[in-house]
Amino acid sequence: MDLTLNDEQLALRSGVREYLAGRWTADRIRAAATEPAPGGEGWKELAELGVFGLIAPEAAGGTGLSLADAAIVLEELGAALVPGPVVASVLAAGLVDGAAGGDAVVTMLDTATPVPVLEHPGIATHVVTVDDAGLFLQPMAEVTAAPVQTPLDPLTPVAVAAGGHQPRGQRVGTAADAAAWRLRGAVLTAALQVGVARGGLDLAVRYAGERVQFGRVIGGFQAVKHLLAESLARVELARAAVLCAAVTADDPEAGDPAEAAAAAKLLADDAATQGGRTCVQVHGGMGFTWEVLAHLYLKRAWVHETAFGTADAHAAFLAGRLAATGN
Repeated sequence: MDLTLNDEQLALRSGVREYLAGRWTADRIRAAATEPAPGGEGWKELAELGVFGLIAPEAAGGTGLSLADAAIVLEELGAALVPGPVVASVLAAGLVDGAAGGDAVVTMLDTATPVPVLEHPGIATHVVTVDDAGLFLQPMAEVTAAPVQTPLDPLTPVAVAAGGHQPRGQRVGTAADAAAWRLRGAVLTAALQVGVARGGLDLAVRYAGERVQFGRVIGGFQAVKHLLAESLARVELARAAVLCAAVTADDPEAGDPAEAAAAAKLLADDAATQGGRTCVQVHGGMGFTWEVLAHLYLKRAWVHETAFGTADAHAAFLAGRLAATGN
């Protein structure tokens, strides 16, 4: 399997990265903690960039690109710490009117999670409930949910839905559609995690090249070099796994989509969480302060780690597959 990006994918990545560098500055990210989502104009800008319609068919207002193309874009969003229910809105484009164009903001509730939690209830217009029996759509205005006063990630507000995991609303998808939603969601969330890991690594590398201690930059110390090198190895491994999973999801003949998605999510979660810790550690005491974004990379990694299956769940799934094959 050739995972080398083609010219179109390189141009796509470059365009998104350039846009985000100009819009999602450190000051804007910190300010988003008091209004934690792009919302309004910011959400429409992402829609105009084509983010939400990436994998939706052209007939439904999307661009009909591959899941690998979407993974490339979502990695850039993760690196820039762009908040909002991006994965749910990408998956809902073509299913929920207005999702591809940014007029509808879609969040989700997965009945497989231990607690019925909704992300970004304040800007969401619709909720898709993902259940083993299918997909169910409900206007956010009809959902009763209690906001969590102090969310783990200040840029990711959450609320606990009343009534537990019971699917409500209009059925908009079959059991097979729900399974595909979960699989693609795991791949796209893993792509976000690769971006979070890369963003934290870039931040740590810049600081290590600027901070002087004992008469030399700390990036010259072997212990710091090892931490950064290990983070880079995790990022590259996770990125390859995500692209492999995306290609396999689009073409099951390339491998087992479920196994590839589980491996990608497992490796990407590890890259993001371990990379976030490294970023904080390299910054020392400054890593815990509000002014430095290091803590936000770690917190975002922890949030994504709970979506579309935990690391333990994916590891158990892969172990079961290995045991079944006798390898």
